[in-house]
Amino acid sequence: MATASTKKAVVKTAAVPAQQPVAAAPIDAAPRAPALIGGPLPSAFLTEPNSPFPDGYSIARERELLGPHIAEGLEDKPFGALYDRYIELLDREDRVQTLKAEYERNMGADHEASREEAIGMRQMGRLVDDTVDQMEVHTLEAYRLFLGRRREPGTNAAPIIGGKRMGAVLRSLWLLTGRDNPYADWSLIRHEHAMKEVHAKLQKAIADAQALLAAQQKWGMTLSVLRSEQPKVLNLGFRSPYGYAVMQLVGLYDFFIRLMKTLERKSLRTDDVVRQSISDVNRTIRRVWYETARFDRWLSREEIKDLCRSDFAEGIGEDAAKRAQFALEVFGAVPSDVFGCVLKPTHSRRHLRESPEERKFLAHMRLQLARAEAAEEEGDAGGSGPAGTAGAGGSS
Repeated sequence: MATASTKKAVVKTAAVPAQQPVAAAPIDAAPRAPALIGGPLPSAFLTEPNSPFPDGYSIARERELLGPHIAEGLEDKPFGALYDRYIELLDREDRVQTLKAEYERNMGADHEASREEAIGMRQMGRLVDDTVDQMEVHTLEAYRLFLGRRREPGTNAAPIIGGKRMGAVLRSLWLLTGRDNPYADWSLIRHEHAMKEVHAKLQKAIADAQALLAAQQKWGMTLSVLRSEQPKVLNLGFRSPYGYAVMQLVGLYDFFIRLMKTLERKSLRTDDVVRQSISDVNRTIRRVWYETARFDRWLSREEIKDLCRSDFAEGIGEDAAKRAQFALEVFGAVPSDVFGCVLKPTHSRRHLRESPEERKFLAHMRLQLARAEAAEEEGDAGGSGPAGTAGAGGSS
């Protein structure tokens, strides 16, 4: 028969839980506050998907978990489970840096590729034109559109912007997109939209003229389109995609002029109608070009040449804040979809890889700008008089 002391011993022994092996925390588990130094460990380590380690070890979550203890001098207390965990974190960070260095040395090539093959990525030459790009121009009007015209000395005649200068303007804005300048993006988007309208206008005029020439065949007349007996051959060689876009416009304009001159020469349109058609197209092209050149002139100024999207973040430095304010005073706010990179120019040098912080910032700024745009539209809808204007200002 068991004695009382024996029963107590049995009870005490049964009260001790069986020790369980420590398991890794689930991927989606929220970080738990670690126990005090020397206490039981809450988990072997925290994990995450897409970890660089086979066991799913998460450097970011471990550092977040240990951050408060590191700030309190954990590295100076070389004992306990938390210290071991801290040493493991440092080791994992060193291993990641080693992996990154190896990746860079081998240009990200597969393991099957040799070192010599990987180095070939650095030795590859850039793409160049096989031959010289050229274009024929048949009309003086198109050649003048390409060359432009300076102000004549001693006169008040305004200068005329030309395609050659326009190519340089667009290249300058294109390079600014590489600095993440939202106004450079905006100016190129505006230019492209306006140029589509110009192209559509020219193509319609060309189609109408060709239809009129073709209609003459009903009466047995086959009429040819005028061309220069000695066209001017231009070597292109632009250093940006937008330079070639300018020359596409010049080529289309050149053919438009040839058709207009043909209709005039062959008595299918009057002199006045032809002159008016050409004048309307000239004004449309130059209006768009001058507007785009205005963006480049301001964005190239010393006060604003380093402008980028991050200058509009809250709590940014004084110089960045000045650049942002300068741009707002000159151009106004960038449309929300342009700032948020929802709308982009056809060609851009902006980096394609965005960090999570960048995406979060762009989404935040897009939301703020969209709210301001909605408030402005509501104010405009409320009235066009002084009262409506005051309401818009108050709501924003």
